[in-house]
Amino acid sequence: MAPDPTTVRNLAAEAVPPTDAIPLHYTARAGLLAELSRQTYDSLYKAIREAVLNGIDAGATLVRLDFGSDIARDEVIVEDDGDGMDLDGLRQSFMSLGGSAKYADATKFGRIGIGSLALLTYAREAVVETKRAGRTEVVEAHLYHPQTLDRGQRAQALGEFPAGVASERPYEGPADDHFTRVRLVGLNPEVRAAVDDPTTFYGLLEQLRRVLPLPLRESRLLDHLAAQDPELVAMLRAHAAEWSVPIRVRSPFHDDLDLTRRTYGDGDEETWTGRLHPILKTLRVVRPGERREVTVAGFLASQQRAAPEWSGLTARVQNVAVEERSFFDVTADPGFRKYITGEVFILGDVDTDRLININRTSFNRESRDYALVQRFIAAEIETFKRTRVAQPQRQKVVVRRAIEDRRRLLDAIANVAREADRHQRSIGARGLPSSNNGSLRDADEVSLMDSLDAMGAEVVLDQEMSGAAPYRIVAPEQGDRLRVTVGPALAAPRFDVAGATYAVVFRRGDPDAPAVLIRNRPRQIVFNLGHKSVGAPSSSRAPFALALELAYLLRAGHDEESLYDRMLEFVGVL
Repeated sequence: MAPDPTTVRNLAAEAVPPTDAIPLHYTARAGLLAELSRQTYDSLYKAIREAVLNGIDAGATLVRLDFGSDIARDEVIVEDDGDGMDLDGLRQSFMSLGGSAKYADATKFGRIGIGSLALLTYAREAVVETKRAGRTEVVEAHLYHPQTLDRGQRAQALGEFPAGVASERPYEGPADDHFTRVRLVGLNPEVRAAVDDPTTFYGLLEQLRRVLPLPLRESRLLDHLAAQDPELVAMLRAHAAEWSVPIRVRSPFHDDLDLTRRTYGDGDEETWTGRLHPILKTLRVVRPGERREVTVAGFLASQQRAAPEWSGLTARVQNVAVEERSFFDVTADPGFRKYITGEVFILGDVDTDRLININRTSFNRESRDYALVQRFIAAEIETFKRTRVAQPQRQKVVVRRAIEDRRRLLDAIANVAREADRHQRSIGARGLPSSNNGSLRDADEVSLMDSLDAMGAEVVLDQEMSGAAPYRIVAPEQGDRLRVTVGPALAAPRFDVAGATYAVVFRRGDPDAPAVLIRNRPRQIVFNLGHKSVGAPSSSRAPFALALELAYLLRAGHDEESLYDRMLEFVGVL
């Protein structure tokens, strides 16, 4: 019988090693190199992001990305004006794996020490040219990263695996120059597409604009957020300015393009519903021997039209996007979740070494900081979903249903009116005789505009709106009321009957008053919504009441049989 694992662990913890025990050490093999590269930097924009962050950590004030500006050149260049390296620094720092001096340094982006691998998988060779200020030599290294390793190569000791060669040569420029330039030579198909195809290139730029540490720029969304919470926007601007540098891009399609942050709302179709939801909360990490404060700052917005690429939150640490399209593990109601977008910054005394996974594209769910932030943001998402997404969507459905009910009713009334008009024209008469069955003068008018206003919608009449789209429902960027624009076909319907034009009016009168009246001064067809044979404005009984009244007024003879036949003729068009 196998021993209980817990018992084995306890015995191992209590055991005293023998005096002749041999120390054990990890042995790194070349196969680790391939796996780290493939799994950590699985997208080009992630690899470029890592190279940019390395330059900023080196003190760069400008980073340049050159995507083959010389179309005949099979190269991509990432260049920064940071401190640069000498030959010893290149060997001990740049070529080091897993022993970064930036670990636990809150002023740096880097933590793990594998950034040198970021770009190597995307080309046949990476040529690194680097120089420190005051040196008269420039270091040039040619690095190679085989795309595949056979079984024997994978088993080779990592320290003995050939990674490339480096040398120093005289520098012809000023001695105060300092820089690092990484040239990718012999591009793989993914990078080649970004160099050759403008659609792929600008798609890559869109990804970089969303994840890189760039300043907050003026935007429509930021203006709205500042109007609601100026303190929040000032905090975000200051943080983004602290953790960013200018990034300039060259390509065969564009020279010296300054990369700017991509924010939701920049596109023509990217509009939101109601007010933005500002987020600003300081959370405290308290445990024995540890007291820290973590601040969550940002916003939530409800998309007017759900765009998959913007669904979810962009979560940033040190102004760099860590997770995109994140819901912080909120999984309920995916139908409503798709409308939620936003951006949150995790600021303060953050334990970035444990919070962010090695690939920098996800959070470590086991991190204490993540658990703290996740509970707060999940509650914010749930509240926002209920009050700012679900409720407006339901209101929109109710308003649209009310308009469509009125639209169907008017279509049915129009059918009866057209049939009556056809019949009356055939006998050469013009206009209808007025009803002589009572009055609705004291009854209150019930218009579609009033009904929508009572539902909490802001209603606007547009005289130019007609045809197949007689109304439009828009949830405005400011305020909580739906904005409904209605054309005259719905707001003030008019129909031709017997060669004359009649307005259709709905009034709420006494149940004993007539169900429907035909007037000639002014020309109106008036429905009594208080009469049981008409009912609500959306009731299908109203066209039947009109058919009966028109049949009575336009019957060919004066006997009951002709009245009945005429009514059947009108009702037949419903």
